[in-house]
Amino acid sequence: MPALRPMFSLLAAALALAAGTGAQAQLAVPIVVAPEHGASPADGRWRGSGGAAATLSSGNTDGAAVSLNIDAVRATRRDRVTLGGTLNYGRSEVDGERETTADRWSASGRYDYNLGPHAFVYGRALIESDRVVELDRRDSVDAGLGWKLVDDEDTSFSVFSGLGRVVDRYTEEQSFDGRRGSRFARTTLALGEESSHRLTPTVELRQRLDVAPSISGDRTTLLRFSGTLAVALNSTLSLTVTLSDQFNSEPPDGVRRNDLTLFTGLNLKFGPSPAP
Repeated sequence: MPALRPMFSLLAAALALAAGTGAQAQLAVPIVVAPEHGASPADGRWRGSGGAAATLSSGNTDGAAVSLNIDAVRATRRDRVTLGGTLNYGRSEVDGERETTADRWSASGRYDYNLGPHAFVYGRALIESDRVVELDRRDSVDAGLGWKLVDDEDTSFSVFSGLGRVVDRYTEEQSFDGRRGSRFARTTLALGEESSHRLTPTVELRQRLDVAPSISGDRTTLLRFSGTLAVALNSTLSLTVTLSDQFNSEPPDGVRRNDLTLFTGLNLKFGPSPAP
């Protein structure tokens, strides 16, 4: 039981944070994907995880929610390719009034090239949409340098920085940074860190933080955080708790700065098992 205390502590903290900020929580029995931040076997073969979640309700409140997630990684001693995608849709109907509670999707890709045992260069791209806040599409690209501070079997920790470009396109005109429009663009710094920690043979903690302050164009800072606690049930299934947050320092009028989400469920892995 002492080995499980970190899991219970993180879960309690996540639930308390979600309750205090009005987070969107899905606590049914979904299959939820947790991004693989840790080191992957450098054999050039694709590995990843994927899943789907669905919640239906009927009665005083009719509603439905669907979540789809997938992440895939291909690593060699020279480079690493990471691909990911998410889809989250939800609606509810009360007294004949239908409301869309979630309509968000994203697709991302990243390429890392190792310059040595610790240094690497990277490039990545992200496309996302959130119709609930009328964000038709956000395109983000950045590239830079990274450094592996720790890279062993039980712990990995990397930091990276670079320059990026972000373009937001909205369905309707928005008031942003003192002006109105449907398209906003900015050049940003790209600062980030990510780590994975194997706490016990069956318990792993992964987290990632990205910060993108603008240096020209529209003034805003985007911050993304994701933390996942995974408890392995067998070689392919893990029980996971994932807390993610996206912060926008200067959102359009009527849109909150924070978008906090808590997921819990099963993570299904695919691909060949690493060689013993």
